[in-house]
Amino acid sequence: MKALSLLTLLPLAAAAPTNTLAARGLTVPTGPVPETVRVVGVSLLGSGCPAGTADVQIDATKTLLEVTFSEYIVQTGPGTKAADWRKNCKLTLNMEFDEGFSFSTLATDMSGFAQIPAGSRGLCTNTFDFTGISGQSYYSIALPGEREGPFTLSADPDVVSWSPCGVTTAILNMNTQCNISPTRDPALIAITVNVSLAWRKCE
Repeated sequence: MKALSLLTLLPLAAAAPTNTLAARGLTVPTGPVPETVRVVGVSLLGSGCPAGTADVQIDATKTLLEVTFSEYIVQTGPGTKAADWRKNCKLTLNMEFDEGFSFSTLATDMSGFAQIPAGSRGLCTNTFDFTGISGQSYYSIALPGEREGPFTLSADPDVVSWSPCGVTTAILNMNTQCNISPTRDPALIAITVNVSLAWRKCE
């Protein structure tokens, strides 16, 4: 199962659709956004994102942040070990943008590939916070079996936290974790994370 899944995984995961707020029937923020938004620094830590294995992009609207992973693959079953059953990545993003704005993580989507038998369950969680600001946004997405193929699942935060005003940079911390249980049956998850950003003008 392991060799076959890894051979077929990447093209299917890449083909998974990017899920936008509009496609989900949710309200898309229509307020002003900065003309310039850049990721000027990326730090990676965790079993799911060794150095150089994550790519971060911001779309042209400045409202969608996409993080793709090349090594974030969770697997269970014969031949796997404890390090395969659970993966995590702490991603620290140094964001630079025009003066007078603040932003938050409005929603998060996970897309990718899952191969999960009946009786098994995958679970992915995301937390976001800003360095120097109290408060944390938390998201949870479940992948119950039986399923095989590309997926896109969405979640909204339980608490919304905003970056500080009065600055042109903010450090956004994302900590994502995925696991599969039970671990005896063959199963697999690989993910891409899409984060919808909301902007507001600072007073």
